[in-house]
Amino acid sequence: MKNLTPYILYCVFFLSIFISCKKDTPPVVTNPDITSDHGVFIVNEGNYQWSNASVTYYNFNDGKYSENVFEDVNHRPLGDVAQSIRVIGEKAYIVLNNSNKIEIVNTKTFASLGVISGFTSPRCLLPISSTKAYVSDLYSNRISIVDLNNNTITGSIPCHGSSEEMLQINSTVVVTNTRTNYLYLINSDIDAIIDSIQLGFASNSLALDKNGKLWVMCAGDATNSIKASIHRVDLPTKTVEQSFQLNLSLDIWDKLRINATKDTLYYMCKGIFQMPISSVALPSLSFIPQGTKLFHSIAVNPYNNNIFVADAIDYVQKGKVYYYSSSSGALLGTINTGVIPTDFYFY
Repeated sequence: MKNLTPYILYCVFFLSIFISCKKDTPPVVTNPDITSDHGVFIVNEGNYQWSNASVTYYNFNDGKYSENVFEDVNHRPLGDVAQSIRVIGEKAYIVLNNSNKIEIVNTKTFASLGVISGFTSPRCLLPISSTKAYVSDLYSNRISIVDLNNNTITGSIPCHGSSEEMLQINSTVVVTNTRTNYLYLINSDIDAIIDSIQLGFASNSLALDKNGKLWVMCAGDATNSIKASIHRVDLPTKTVEQSFQLNLSLDIWDKLRINATKDTLYYMCKGIFQMPISSVALPSLSFIPQGTKLFHSIAVNPYNNNIFVADAIDYVQKGKVYYYSSSSGALLGTINTGVIPTDFYFY
Protein backbone atom coordinates (compact mmCIF):
# COMPACT_ATOMS: atom_id res chain seq x y z
CA MET A 1 0.00 0.00 0.00
CA LYS A 2 2.85 2.36 0.77
CA ASN A 3 4.16 1.95 -2.80
CA LEU A 4 0.69 2.74 -4.21
CA THR A 5 0.33 6.05 -2.41
CA PRO A 6 2.08 8.24 -5.05
CA TYR A 7 0.02 6.58 -7.78
CA ILE A 8 -3.25 7.21 -5.91
CA LEU A 9 -2.36 10.86 -5.29
CA TYR A 10 -1.45 11.22 -8.97
CA CYS A 11 -4.84 9.87 -10.05
CA VAL A 12 -6.75 12.03 -7.57
CA PHE A 13 -4.89 15.14 -8.78
CA PHE A 14 -5.75 14.64 -12.45
CA LEU A 15 -9.31 13.54 -11.69
CA SER A 16 -9.86 16.79 -9.79
CA ILE A 17 -8.57 18.78 -12.76
CA PHE A 18 -10.92 16.89 -15.10
CA ILE A 19 -13.93 17.50 -12.86
CA SER A 20 -13.19 21.19 -12.41
CA CYS A 21 -12.81 21.69 -16.17
CA LYS A 22 -15.97 19.79 -16.94
CA LYS A 23 -17.97 21.78 -14.39
CA ASP A 24 -17.17 25.04 -16.22
CA THR A 25 -18.37 23.72 -19.60
CA PRO A 26 -21.86 25.03 -20.44
CA PRO A 27 -24.49 22.39 -21.24
CA VAL A 28 -24.42 21.73 -24.98
CA VAL A 29 -27.76 21.24 -26.71
CA THR A 30 -28.23 19.21 -29.87
CA ASN A 31 -32.00 19.36 -30.09
CA PRO A 32 -33.22 22.92 -29.47
CA ASP A 33 -36.98 23.33 -29.28
CA ILE A 34 -38.30 26.87 -29.75
CA THR A 35 -41.81 25.77 -28.80
CA SER A 36 -40.75 25.49 -25.16
CA ASP A 37 -39.10 27.84 -22.68
CA HIS A 38 -37.58 31.06 -23.91
CA GLY A 39 -34.33 31.73 -25.74
CA VAL A 40 -32.52 33.25 -28.68
CA PHE A 41 -30.74 32.19 -31.85
CA ILE A 42 -27.82 34.49 -32.69
CA VAL A 43 -26.47 34.57 -36.23
CA ASN A 44 -22.68 35.02 -36.43
CA GLU A 45 -21.25 36.29 -39.70
CA GLY A 46 -17.84 34.67 -39.37
CA ASN A 47 -14.84 35.99 -41.29
CA TYR A 48 -15.09 36.75 -44.99
CA GLN A 49 -13.92 33.72 -47.04
CA TRP A 50 -13.17 31.67 -43.90
CA SER A 51 -16.47 29.73 -44.05
CA ASN A 52 -16.80 29.95 -40.27
CA ALA A 53 -20.29 31.43 -40.03
CA SER A 54 -22.37 29.96 -37.23
CA VAL A 55 -25.55 30.17 -35.17
CA THR A 56 -25.39 30.39 -31.39
CA TYR A 57 -28.30 28.95 -29.39
CA TYR A 58 -29.03 30.07 -25.83
CA ASN A 59 -31.97 29.08 -23.59
CA PHE A 60 -32.68 31.69 -20.90
CA ASN A 61 -34.54 29.30 -18.62
CA ASP A 62 -32.15 26.37 -18.28
CA GLY A 63 -28.87 27.78 -19.59
CA LYS A 64 -28.61 25.22 -22.40
CA TYR A 65 -26.18 26.55 -24.92
CA SER A 66 -24.48 25.83 -28.21
CA GLU A 67 -22.00 28.19 -29.81
CA ASN A 68 -22.47 26.52 -33.21
CA VAL A 69 -25.77 24.65 -33.18
CA PHE A 70 -25.97 24.18 -36.96
CA GLU A 71 -22.66 22.32 -37.13
CA ASP A 72 -23.41 20.45 -33.88
CA VAL A 73 -26.57 19.03 -35.43
CA ASN A 74 -25.68 18.70 -39.12
CA HIS A 75 -21.95 17.87 -38.83
CA ARG A 76 -20.92 20.30 -41.54
CA PRO A 77 -20.07 24.02 -41.67
CA LEU A 78 -22.89 26.51 -42.17
CA GLY A 79 -21.05 28.54 -44.80
CA ASP A 80 -19.47 31.93 -45.44
CA VAL A 81 -20.79 35.19 -43.93
CA ALA A 82 -24.18 34.53 -42.34
CA GLN A 83 -26.21 37.71 -42.58
CA SER A 84 -29.69 37.21 -41.15
CA ILE A 85 -32.29 34.73 -39.92
CA ARG A 86 -36.03 34.59 -40.51
CA VAL A 87 -38.45 32.05 -39.03
CA ILE A 88 -41.61 31.00 -40.89
CA GLY A 89 -43.65 28.41 -39.06
CA GLU A 90 -41.29 25.62 -38.03
CA LYS A 91 -38.60 26.55 -40.55
CA ALA A 92 -35.69 28.93 -40.02
CA TYR A 93 -34.10 30.54 -43.08
CA ILE A 94 -30.45 31.51 -42.56
CA VAL A 95 -29.17 33.88 -45.25
CA LEU A 96 -25.49 33.43 -46.18
CA ASN A 97 -24.14 36.38 -48.07
CA ASN A 98 -20.84 35.14 -49.48
CA SER A 99 -22.01 31.53 -49.91
CA ASN A 100 -24.81 32.88 -52.14
CA LYS A 101 -27.41 30.66 -50.49
CA ILE A 102 -30.10 30.32 -47.82
CA GLU A 103 -29.92 27.36 -45.45
CA ILE A 104 -33.28 26.03 -44.21
CA VAL A 105 -33.45 24.23 -40.86
CA ASN A 106 -36.13 22.78 -38.62
CA THR A 107 -36.56 25.14 -35.68
CA LYS A 108 -37.23 22.30 -33.24
CA THR A 109 -34.09 20.32 -34.06
CA PHE A 110 -32.01 22.62 -36.29
CA ALA A 111 -31.65 19.73 -38.74
CA SER A 112 -31.13 20.82 -42.33
CA LEU A 113 -34.24 20.82 -44.51
CA GLY A 114 -32.71 22.13 -47.70
CA VAL A 115 -30.88 24.95 -49.42
CA ILE A 116 -32.04 27.78 -51.70
CA SER A 117 -29.22 28.67 -54.11
CA GLY A 118 -28.65 30.89 -57.12
CA PHE A 119 -28.33 34.28 -55.39
CA THR A 120 -25.58 36.82 -56.07
CA SER A 121 -25.11 38.17 -52.55
CA PRO A 122 -28.29 37.73 -50.46
CA ARG A 123 -28.97 39.88 -47.38
CA CYS A 124 -32.48 39.50 -45.91
CA LEU A 125 -35.50 37.27 -46.53
CA LEU A 126 -39.04 38.62 -46.15
CA PRO A 127 -42.05 36.26 -46.31
CA ILE A 128 -44.79 37.72 -48.49
CA SER A 129 -47.21 34.81 -48.12
CA SER A 130 -47.07 31.17 -47.08
CA THR A 131 -45.66 30.32 -50.51
CA LYS A 132 -43.63 33.39 -51.55
CA ALA A 133 -40.73 35.42 -50.18
CA TYR A 134 -38.51 38.29 -51.31
CA VAL A 135 -34.72 38.28 -50.80
CA SER A 136 -32.69 41.50 -50.90
CA ASP A 137 -29.22 41.53 -52.41
CA LEU A 138 -25.96 43.43 -52.04
CA TYR A 139 -24.77 43.38 -55.67
CA SER A 140 -27.38 41.98 -58.05
CA ASN A 141 -29.50 45.14 -58.56
CA ARG A 142 -32.64 43.11 -58.00
CA ILE A 143 -34.92 41.56 -55.39
CA SER A 144 -35.21 37.80 -55.83
CA ILE A 145 -38.63 36.13 -55.69
CA VAL A 146 -38.56 32.74 -53.97
CA ASP A 147 -41.09 29.91 -54.05
CA LEU A 148 -41.20 28.60 -50.47
CA ASN A 149 -42.83 25.34 -51.54
CA ASN A 150 -40.01 24.10 -53.75
CA ASN A 151 -37.22 26.42 -52.49
CA THR A 152 -36.32 27.91 -55.85
CA ILE A 153 -35.90 31.41 -57.27
CA THR A 154 -38.81 31.97 -59.62
CA GLY A 155 -38.19 35.55 -60.69
CA SER A 156 -36.82 38.93 -59.72
CA ILE A 157 -37.73 42.60 -59.34
CA PRO A 158 -35.20 45.09 -60.75
CA CYS A 159 -33.93 47.39 -57.99
CA HIS A 160 -30.84 49.48 -58.66
CA GLY A 161 -28.30 49.61 -55.84
CA SER A 162 -27.83 47.49 -52.74
CA SER A 163 -31.11 46.40 -51.14
CA GLU A 164 -31.11 45.69 -47.42
CA GLU A 165 -33.97 45.33 -44.89
CA MET A 166 -37.58 45.10 -46.08
CA LEU A 167 -40.94 45.55 -44.37
CA GLN A 168 -44.39 44.48 -45.56
CA ILE A 169 -47.48 46.59 -44.85
CA ASN A 170 -50.52 45.00 -46.49
CA SER A 171 -49.62 44.65 -50.18
CA THR A 172 -46.81 47.21 -50.03
CA VAL A 173 -43.22 46.13 -49.38
CA VAL A 174 -40.82 48.88 -48.35
CA VAL A 175 -37.21 48.26 -49.40
CA THR A 176 -34.16 50.05 -48.00
CA ASN A 177 -31.15 50.70 -50.21
CA THR A 178 -27.60 51.45 -49.05
CA ARG A 179 -26.45 52.89 -52.39
CA THR A 180 -29.16 55.49 -53.01
CA ASN A 181 -31.21 58.08 -51.12
CA TYR A 182 -34.54 56.38 -51.87
CA LEU A 183 -36.89 53.92 -50.25
CA TYR A 184 -38.50 51.71 -52.86
CA LEU A 185 -42.13 50.57 -52.71
CA ILE A 186 -43.06 47.21 -54.21
CA ASN A 187 -46.61 46.05 -54.90
CA SER A 188 -46.40 42.41 -53.80
CA ASP A 189 -49.49 41.47 -55.83
CA ILE A 190 -47.72 42.24 -59.11
CA ASP A 191 -44.08 41.91 -57.93
CA ALA A 192 -43.02 45.32 -59.22
CA ILE A 193 -41.70 48.61 -57.86
CA ILE A 194 -44.52 51.15 -58.08
CA ASP A 195 -43.01 54.18 -56.32
CA SER A 196 -40.15 55.55 -54.24
CA ILE A 197 -39.63 58.01 -51.39
CA GLN A 198 -36.60 60.30 -51.23
CA LEU A 199 -34.94 60.75 -47.85
CA GLY A 200 -31.40 60.36 -46.44
CA PHE A 201 -28.59 58.45 -48.15
CA ALA A 202 -28.01 54.74 -47.53
CA SER A 203 -31.14 53.55 -45.76
CA ASN A 204 -30.54 50.24 -43.99
CA SER A 205 -33.21 49.49 -41.37
CA LEU A 206 -36.90 50.05 -40.69
CA ALA A 207 -39.40 50.08 -37.83
CA LEU A 208 -43.15 50.60 -37.73
CA ASP A 209 -44.46 52.40 -34.63
CA LYS A 210 -47.79 52.11 -32.79
CA ASN A 211 -49.25 54.97 -34.83
CA GLY A 212 -48.49 53.27 -38.13
CA LYS A 213 -45.59 55.61 -38.88
CA LEU A 214 -42.51 54.24 -40.60
CA TRP A 215 -39.08 55.04 -39.13
CA VAL A 216 -35.96 54.70 -41.27
CA MET A 217 -32.26 54.79 -40.41
CA CYS A 218 -29.88 56.11 -43.08
CA ALA A 219 -26.14 55.65 -42.68
CA GLY A 220 -24.96 58.57 -44.80
CA ASP A 221 -21.65 58.50 -46.65
CA ALA A 222 -18.39 59.46 -44.94
CA THR A 223 -16.52 59.70 -48.26
CA ASN A 224 -18.87 62.40 -49.51
CA SER A 225 -19.46 64.02 -46.08
CA ILE A 226 -23.12 62.96 -45.98
CA LYS A 227 -24.30 62.62 -42.39
CA ALA A 228 -26.43 59.80 -41.05
CA SER A 229 -30.11 60.51 -40.44
CA ILE A 230 -33.35 59.11 -39.04
CA HIS A 231 -36.70 59.82 -40.69
CA ARG A 232 -40.37 59.40 -39.83
CA VAL A 233 -42.51 58.65 -42.87
CA ASP A 234 -46.26 58.65 -43.39
CA LEU A 235 -46.52 55.79 -45.84
CA PRO A 236 -50.09 56.37 -47.19
CA THR A 237 -49.14 59.88 -48.33
CA LYS A 238 -45.45 59.03 -48.96
CA THR A 239 -44.50 62.07 -46.91
CA VAL A 240 -41.33 62.48 -44.84
CA GLU A 241 -42.85 64.08 -41.75
CA GLN A 242 -39.76 64.48 -39.61
CA SER A 243 -36.00 64.15 -40.11
CA PHE A 244 -33.20 63.99 -37.55
CA GLN A 245 -29.58 64.43 -38.62
CA LEU A 246 -26.76 62.79 -36.72
CA ASN A 247 -23.35 64.42 -36.42
CA LEU A 248 -21.46 61.75 -38.34
CA SER A 249 -21.73 59.01 -40.92
CA LEU A 250 -22.29 55.44 -39.78
CA ASP A 251 -21.28 51.98 -40.82
CA ILE A 252 -24.01 50.72 -43.15
CA TRP A 253 -24.76 47.78 -40.85
CA ASP A 254 -25.97 49.98 -37.98
CA LYS A 255 -29.54 49.17 -37.04
CA LEU A 256 -32.70 50.99 -35.99
CA ARG A 257 -34.97 48.92 -33.75
CA ILE A 258 -38.23 49.42 -31.81
CA ASN A 259 -39.56 47.91 -28.57
CA ALA A 260 -42.54 45.57 -28.20
CA THR A 261 -45.02 48.36 -27.45
CA LYS A 262 -43.72 50.22 -30.50
CA ASP A 263 -43.28 53.53 -28.71
CA THR A 264 -39.50 53.64 -28.20
CA LEU A 265 -36.71 53.48 -30.77
CA TYR A 266 -33.15 52.25 -30.30
CA TYR A 267 -30.24 52.91 -32.60
CA MET A 268 -26.49 52.44 -32.63
CA CYS A 269 -24.06 55.33 -33.02
CA LYS A 270 -20.82 54.70 -31.07
CA GLY A 271 -23.15 53.54 -28.30
CA ILE A 272 -26.84 52.67 -27.95
CA PHE A 273 -29.37 55.50 -27.94
CA GLN A 274 -32.95 55.34 -26.70
CA MET A 275 -35.54 57.63 -28.29
CA PRO A 276 -39.31 57.83 -27.67
CA ILE A 277 -41.28 58.18 -30.90
CA SER A 278 -42.73 61.44 -29.52
CA SER A 279 -39.29 63.07 -29.36
CA VAL A 280 -38.69 66.29 -31.25
CA ALA A 281 -34.91 65.96 -31.07
CA LEU A 282 -32.31 63.21 -30.95
CA PRO A 283 -31.05 62.23 -27.48
CA SER A 284 -27.78 63.94 -26.58
CA LEU A 285 -26.35 61.11 -24.46
CA SER A 286 -26.11 57.41 -25.15
CA PHE A 287 -28.35 55.13 -23.08
CA ILE A 288 -25.69 52.38 -23.17
CA PRO A 289 -22.13 53.69 -23.71
CA GLN A 290 -19.91 51.67 -26.00
CA GLY A 291 -16.75 52.14 -23.92
CA THR A 292 -13.98 49.83 -25.13
CA LYS A 293 -16.42 47.45 -26.84
CA LEU A 294 -17.01 47.33 -30.59
CA PHE A 295 -20.79 47.38 -30.99
CA HIS A 296 -21.83 45.74 -34.24
CA SER A 297 -25.57 45.12 -34.03
CA ILE A 298 -28.62 45.61 -31.82
CA ALA A 299 -31.96 43.91 -31.16
CA VAL A 300 -34.83 44.23 -28.68
CA ASN A 301 -36.26 41.08 -27.09
CA PRO A 302 -40.02 41.35 -27.81
CA TYR A 303 -40.91 39.31 -24.73
CA ASN A 304 -39.33 41.56 -22.09
CA ASN A 305 -37.86 44.55 -24.01
CA ASN A 306 -34.30 43.74 -22.94
CA ILE A 307 -31.76 45.31 -25.29
CA PHE A 308 -29.30 42.91 -26.95
CA VAL A 309 -26.05 44.35 -28.25
CA ALA A 310 -23.50 42.41 -30.30
CA ASP A 311 -19.81 43.05 -29.63
CA ALA A 312 -17.57 42.08 -32.56
CA ILE A 313 -14.48 42.71 -30.36
CA ASP A 314 -11.94 42.86 -33.20
CA TYR A 315 -13.80 41.15 -36.09
CA VAL A 316 -11.44 38.14 -35.81
CA GLN A 317 -11.91 36.42 -32.47
CA LYS A 318 -15.23 35.08 -31.20
CA GLY A 319 -17.65 37.78 -30.11
CA LYS A 320 -20.07 38.37 -27.28
CA VAL A 321 -23.64 39.55 -26.85
CA TYR A 322 -24.57 41.71 -23.87
CA TYR A 323 -28.16 42.23 -22.81
CA TYR A 324 -29.38 45.23 -20.84
CA SER A 325 -32.49 46.46 -19.05
CA SER A 326 -34.55 48.83 -21.18
CA SER A 327 -35.63 50.75 -18.08
CA SER A 328 -32.25 51.37 -16.46
CA GLY A 329 -29.63 50.36 -19.03
CA ALA A 330 -28.09 47.99 -16.47
CA LEU A 331 -26.17 44.99 -17.77
CA LEU A 332 -28.18 41.81 -17.15
CA GLY A 333 -26.07 39.12 -18.77
CA THR A 334 -23.51 38.03 -21.36
CA ILE A 335 -23.62 35.32 -24.05
CA ASN A 336 -20.50 33.97 -25.74
CA THR A 337 -20.99 33.71 -29.50
CA GLY A 338 -19.21 32.87 -32.71
CA VAL A 339 -17.28 35.38 -34.80
CA ILE A 340 -19.07 38.71 -35.47
CA PRO A 341 -22.59 38.26 -34.00
CA THR A 342 -25.01 40.18 -36.21
CA ASP A 343 -28.68 39.06 -36.12
CA PHE A 344 -31.15 37.63 -33.62
CA TYR A 345 -34.31 35.52 -33.41
CA PHE A 346 -36.12 35.43 -30.06
CA TYR A 347 -38.68 32.78 -29.10
